Amino acid sequence: MTERPRLTVVGAGPAGLAAALAAAARGVHVTLVDAADQAGGQFYRQPATALGATRPQALHHQWHTWERLRTGLARHRETGRITHLTDHHVWCVARDPLTGAFGVHALRGAAREESATVRADAVLLATGGYERVLPFPGWTLPGVVTAGGAQAMLKGGLVLPGRTAVVAGSGPLLLPVATGLAAAGARVAALV
Repeated sequence: MTERPRLTVVGAGPAGLAAALAAAARGVHVTLVDAADQAGGQFYRQPATALGATRPQALHHQWHTWERLRTGLARHRETGRITHLTDHHVWCVARDPLTGAFGVHALRGAAREESATVRADAVLLATGGYERVLPFPGWTLPGVVTAGGAQAMLKGGLVLPGRTAVVAGSGPLLLPVATGLAAAGARVAALV
């Protein structure tokens, strides 16, 4: 009998979750590794449990997609097809030249003092998007935050970055951030 293939997926956002679920459904043992303490990534960032959010779905677009991903993850974790490692900050992926297997090296916990290595036959990197901020006059003033920062404050901390907002820049994140801020009670004066 041959052993099931092992896949490590780095990143538990929408893409990483979709990849992990697809692989697990095909009999692959998946280890899902993420730096956050909950799945969802930046797009489906969840409020801290201690905040007691009663309607987190109000902060998100395509909530039904998140519910499908979350339910699938729970189902595959119960069957043992997916192992979800939270608070694992991956810093290196190395291939063993003798065996061909991969070692995914991470530091665990908030202090990142304990090391961990996950062995896999294949690795899928789904580390998500990131913001690239170009300096502009006034960008360090109080109340000026990036779109991603505003989204993180709103979704993760249930905090508005201000009562009135001008959302400016480029890329697909601006519209969800503007609508999220408006839904949470901010007055969006402009979307530029």
